[in-house]
Amino acid sequence: MLSKEAIKAKNKYKKLGSMISWLVVEPWKPKMWKVKMQRLNFDYIVGLNPKSKGHKKEKLTLAGLDTWKITTPNSDPEKILLYFHGGAYQVGSPKGYYPMLTHLARETGFTIYIPDYRLAPEHYYPAQLEDGVATYEALINDLGYSADQIAFGGDSAGGNMSLVTILKLKEEGKQLPGAVICISPWADPEGTGESYNREMAEKDLLIGPIFKRMWDDYNLNGFGGYFVKEEDLDSENPYICPIKGDYTNSPPIMIHVGGDELLLSDSRTLKDALERDGVEHEYKEWKDLWHVFQIEAVLPESIESFKMFGNFLNKHIGVKV
Repeated sequence: MLSKEAIKAKNKYKKLGSMISWLVVEPWKPKMWKVKMQRLNFDYIVGLNPKSKGHKKEKLTLAGLDTWKITTPNSDPEKILLYFHGGAYQVGSPKGYYPMLTHLARETGFTIYIPDYRLAPEHYYPAQLEDGVATYEALINDLGYSADQIAFGGDSAGGNMSLVTILKLKEEGKQLPGAVICISPWADPEGTGESYNREMAEKDLLIGPIFKRMWDDYNLNGFGGYFVKEEDLDSENPYICPIKGDYTNSPPIMIHVGGDELLLSDSRTLKDALERDGVEHEYKEWKDLWHVFQIEAVLPESIESFKMFGNFLNKHIGVKV
């Protein structure tokens, strides 16, 4: 049963979803004024959420990218979460995600770095993948952390970024981080799963209205065209569609997903891939909740989700020697 706070929040996110859907742009033919309005509106609305007490941020440059370092009084400076924000690789920023991440830092006890990675349409794939690898390597080579001190995290597109960065590091034979946490990961950008349907679109408050516009106006089932050029879009490419990846020897992965979201099948298919490849993982579906409900960070359900992530991360991330 949903908390009374979650029931109240549904109205807010229904309005946000409708507003964002009004600004939906045509893939490969975006009107930049709409993209900029999307970014401003998204950051403004999610940025209004309350922050955790005692939070601090430090702005720095990591791999040439503006990056925010976020801590709370119980953040361990030796335990690092490299967090990639969501937003279909087109919107989102450290500023917008700051309130949510102050709560995640508090509940996990981690120090969080969130880079302002390159967005489409100014920068198409593989720019985001390149930024994921580069920021991870900068944490090690420039800031002196070891791989076993670092975890990856991300929501939606940021979940995609976490997963494809793991796959690329594996391919290149590089040392992997100690764990990964994914919130509603966008693992199937082509929208091939069974949850991509009208019934689920009515339930998903945040991205349901957006998908209905995509289906009705552009006859497209997924958002892959938002960050991949048309000639490069390949549903079999694991660096675009991580449900196609081989996760053998990957670090432990935890997945949380809403039960009322269009991307539900992304997480279920990803879970099946992890089981197939023998990867240690934990998985939870949150009944009746929408895509990335954790942005509303003070919901009882969000706090519980963060605590579960904290328990998972602290099982796998060690202390720098």
